[in-house]
Amino acid sequence: DRGGLVGHNGSGKSTLLSILNGQLNPDGGDISRSGDLLLETVEQFIDSRLNERTLFEALHEKLPAEEQDFNEFKVTMMLQQMGFNETEFRFKVADLSGGQQNRLMFARAVISNPTLILFDEPTNHLDLQTLLFFEDLLTSLDTAYLLVSHDRHFLDAVTERTVFLRDHRVYSFSLPYSEASIRLNEHDDAAQAMRKVEEKKIRELRASAKRLAIWGKVYDNEKLARKAKNMEKRVERLEGDKTFVTSGSGLKLTLDVKNVQANRMLQIDDRQILSPGLDPKPLFYIDNLFIRPGDRMALLGHNGVGKTTLIKLIMERFETDSAGDFIKFNPQCDIGYYDQELELLNPNRSMTQTLEDNCNTGDYKAALIKAGFPYLDLDKKVAVLSGGEKARLMFLLIKLNHPNFLVLGEPTNHIDIKGKEDLESQILESNATILITSHDRRFVDIIADRFILIDQHELRELNDPQTFYD
Repeated sequence: DRGGLVGHNGSGKSTLLSILNGQLNPDGGDISRSGDLLLETVEQFIDSRLNERTLFEALHEKLPAEEQDFNEFKVTMMLQQMGFNETEFRFKVADLSGGQQNRLMFARAVISNPTLILFDEPTNHLDLQTLLFFEDLLTSLDTAYLLVSHDRHFLDAVTERTVFLRDHRVYSFSLPYSEASIRLNEHDDAAQAMRKVEEKKIRELRASAKRLAIWGKVYDNEKLARKAKNMEKRVERLEGDKTFVTSGSGLKLTLDVKNVQANRMLQIDDRQILSPGLDPKPLFYIDNLFIRPGDRMALLGHNGVGKTTLIKLIMERFETDSAGDFIKFNPQCDIGYYDQELELLNPNRSMTQTLEDNCNTGDYKAALIKAGFPYLDLDKKVAVLSGGEKARLMFLLIKLNHPNFLVLGEPTNHIDIKGKEDLESQILESNATILITSHDRRFVDIIADRFILIDQHELRELNDPQTFYD
């Protein structure tokens, strides 16, 4: 089995994995495991106890005890397969990049030849190059696996079965995500149609029972009264057996942007972009970059080429020197900024206070409730919110400020698939001007209509992103 486990934030995916691998005990029910099961789990983050070990040591310790004395070549082969060179074998785990740590976690899981691997959001925080690397590894892996992911393209590439966790229930389809999602929607439509038929029948029976009960009372007819009671019992049974209809995720993601009449939102000409810090180095050169109202532009490039630097520079200049000549902003330009680290959100403030701190006007509690946050949670501190809840709070903050230009840094990192689909439809319906960086290929393909690439220390425009993916 090559399965994907999909569900809304908070639906219980990580909890289910913890029950399957024995870290949590279920409150009830049974789990059956085959006698020869060898199970490994790839967590979202590296175990901190490995930080002071070398890369080689961290993988070597995962060999079966009987192999550790003579199978060092197996460790070397595995690390080379994962893209490491011999110099990096001596690096401490703490000094590895996030992508390198993910490769190490994968190597630790597969070196003992398990029969089943559980992956908890393996694509989170991966750069596109590492993500494509994992796609190749998984498709060539001769092991059963179940993985939690919100990356639709990744799920389609590496899974043949999809398990949806929703409404405290499991829906399983022997199909990759996109096809399974269509089948689940068809199931929902059929359930809605059946529910309408059932509720119509219940209304008719309830009306008949009421009518018979009145006649039985008026005419003192025990037979009619008994018939009315039997009908009421039947209504109760039908109510209990009604077809289940999904209630959805609860949380809603919405955007509200203003339109602007202008021929340019911003323009940068003949500029060298430098790295931040006390000893800046040239990153790339911009000959001419302009963004028009309604453009949906994706900024592409490998990690470290300067994408985040450019976005932070745009925001810094917008806030401190919007009339300057380094970046020419249209006077009507009003930016809504979503940074991938969500640093604008103060962890010590509540959700309501966060909106009060960063928005001009509005009934903030009503806005939070409308966005699907429960009334009892409105005074929760930002620090205790999940990544998905923080992301939705950030988008609500942007919506309440009505910008006309959205700058979005990795906006899909923390939101579930339903949230991504909400965001896509909101952006497309709003005709918003967008500048995005994202490793989510499906999101980029759906949203963007212009593509700029930082490559070989230059910024240039592409006709489509496939050139970069290749």
